Amino acid sequence: MESESKDAIKSGGSFFEKVIALIQRLLYDIWSSPVNLLLSILIICLLVKLFLLKRNSLKNASRNQVQVPLPKMPKCDLTVSELRGYNGIESNGRILTAVYGDLFDVSRRSDLYGIGGSYSLFAGRDATRALSKMQLDPSLFSNEYDELTDITDKERATARNWHEDFREKYDIVGHLLRPGEKPSVYLPEDTAIDGGYNLNDKKRE
Repeated sequence: MESESKDAIKSGGSFFEKVIALIQRLLYDIWSSPVNLLLSILIICLLVKLFLLKRNSLKNASRNQVQVPLPKMPKCDLTVSELRGYNGIESNGRILTAVYGDLFDVSRRSDLYGIGGSYSLFAGRDATRALSKMQLDPSLFSNEYDELTDITDKERATARNWHEDFREKYDIVGHLLRPGEKPSVYLPEDTAIDGGYNLNDKKRE
């Protein structure tokens, strides 16, 4: 085999043929020598180990990455259209969602409610109807104020349970306004514990 490989290289064949011949000669040298074979196995094991270590270090770095908390958010009431602005993209990372009329700041769980998250549909939207039906369907998120007059008592109870669950996990930073409803005036001490960017500050000045 070794002589055939050398003849193929010297014969001036195509580049592809020369590469094949070199590979054949390399494999022959490795296979014919126990020392070369052992060294090759050790090198392959070392490369695999280095690859796995690098991959694990990248995973650990992403897990240990600490998300910088957003500053406190002054409480404010929002219309449905204003709420749309708090989707994490147009609001400097601030993500709000509405459940049964209350606005919850879910920014600290951007992994769930941000882009690519399991509940990204909730970002900047009223999620009450979707929660009441336990479905993540875009058609359940209305662009208008949802009175929820057509949901069943069972669905209403489900939504209430979700509301209580959100209250335990996230801060209420305001109220979702009905059409024509005026926003409340909140004192500074009413500021939520975990909030901070208000799209309506300039409008209210």
